[in-house]
Amino acid sequence: MPFAYQLFSFSLPNSVSIGAPLTHLGKGIVLRKLVLVAALVLMAGGAQAVTLNVIGGILHGASNVLVDGSSYDVQFLDGTCIDLYSGCDENTDFTIDSEASALLASQALLDQVFLDVSEGSFDSLPGLVNGCAIGGTVACEVVTPWACAAGTPCVGGAGGFRGAIAYNVTGVLTDELVNLLTPLNSAEDSSSLGVAYAVWSQVPEPSSGLLLGLGLVGMAARRRV
Repeated sequence: MPFAYQLFSFSLPNSVSIGAPLTHLGKGIVLRKLVLVAALVLMAGGAQAVTLNVIGGILHGASNVLVDGSSYDVQFLDGTCIDLYSGCDENTDFTIDSEASALLASQALLDQVFLDVSEGSFDSLPGLVNGCAIGGTVACEVVTPWACAAGTPCVGGAGGFRGAIAYNVTGVLTDELVNLLTPLNSAEDSSSLGVAYAVWSQVPEPSSGLLLGLGLVGMAARRRV
């Protein structure tokens, strides 16, 4: 993903005269270069590419998936909503917690993850996605739950949840984005249905400590010139 570059220009401080020792000037230039390099590294850190987690030819998940400007890691797992989402009985159980976000996350899977790449043909052969590895599978439904069903507790077989589906089909067909209008059963196991759950976790932004450290380096460079 491209990211913006900012050009930096430095001027000599007014206190440096023509006769100033070159060693003094040289240290200032070196420190300023270190600040520039640190800034560029920090900028580049926010532009990491998606990394696929492939084990034995099966796609188990991905890192740094971009969803609405934020980076997420995702795992593709079999099981039930109750097992995989802290009981699936509170809206706070879901990292992706709105209808719009769930649709964007599902679209991100189709656009950024379920692709034919050197690690595997995960678009043409949906059965290579973990949870959908069933012989002869031509489609894989990856569900992102985002809320308990309105007016219905997400508890046991009596409950349900709302979600979005990234419907990944063989390369000769068209992938689809599906918004679930009817709540799914929270206790239904996905292990034999050609269906997998997407379990998301947000990637932390660069820490405030790192940003503070960069600022301190800049202050040190300014004082030593």
